[in-house]
Amino acid sequence: MAGIILFYLFEHRAEKVAKIALKTGINNADELLKKNMTDDALAIYQDMLKTASVRKYPEIYAQIKNNEGRCYDKLAYVRDKEKNLTKAIRAYEEALKIRTVEKYPVDCATTQSNLGVAYSDLAEVRDKEKNLTKAIRAYEEALKIRTVEKYPVKYATTQGNLGSAYWALAEVRDKEKNLMKAIRAYREALKIHTVEKYSFEYATIQNNLGAAYWALAEVRGKEKNLTKAIRAYREALKIFTIEKYPVKYATTQSNLGVVYSDLAEVRGKRKNLTKAIRAYQDALEIYTVEKYPLDYERIMSNMRKAKQKLQSSP
Repeated sequence: MAGIILFYLFEHRAEKVAKIALKTGINNADELLKKNMTDDALAIYQDMLKTASVRKYPEIYAQIKNNEGRCYDKLAYVRDKEKNLTKAIRAYEEALKIRTVEKYPVDCATTQSNLGVAYSDLAEVRDKEKNLTKAIRAYEEALKIRTVEKYPVKYATTQGNLGSAYWALAEVRDKEKNLMKAIRAYREALKIHTVEKYSFEYATIQNNLGAAYWALAEVRGKEKNLTKAIRAYREALKIFTIEKYPVKYATTQSNLGVVYSDLAEVRGKRKNLTKAIRAYQDALEIYTVEKYPLDYERIMSNMRKAKQKLQSSP
């Protein structure tokens, strides 16, 4: 009897030591991932998977698979985009076999959100409609847990990602319907990402909202939606100043110029063309011919058109 008890205690102690070692390994790899030492982090995660079996350590196994997915996600921005995103998706889906909404709701939402980002990125490479549909499904699963009451910041981030997925899907099918869904998601995000608390996120969402209203203006309510697009871009420019975010400032000014040019076709021709030209000029303060030749030429072309229209208007 004593021998059995000693054996049990030894086994229990050995398992405890193994768990501590695995968690230490995860922490070390996480630190490397934060420092963008992605290949090194990935090597540690994959090495740990040799001992962290899904049967013996399901929770730890799922955490490692989730983080392995994050590594592949990061690598996709550097090399082999399609290949690494496919590996990221496989890792996230493996983690979700353990991280169910019933057992691990918070972890489930994290992995679903990561999965949504990976599918959104993969949609830029292949099977756009199919992968965006999967991204939307993943974000919506995450939002079942990430409610505005319990996890407001994560709710807003996920709503922002959901909005961008719907915006991209609108380019493929059901343009009006999906743009309306994108706008709704962006507006939900803005309930939390306010200019006072989350200025950068606020400006990013306002910029995206401007693009969505601009696209919607091609389908219906041209004057009304272009006006809303201008308002959103102007809100973004409160944060995206030339001093703090020069490239974002220039991009937003360039977009604003095109929207003013489009609005000039509906009302206030001279007034809105003048505003368009001014916006293009502001953009060119950053998009110089030396640094950004392609952007410079595009904006110059738009400005020449606006000036020609202005000269020919009564």
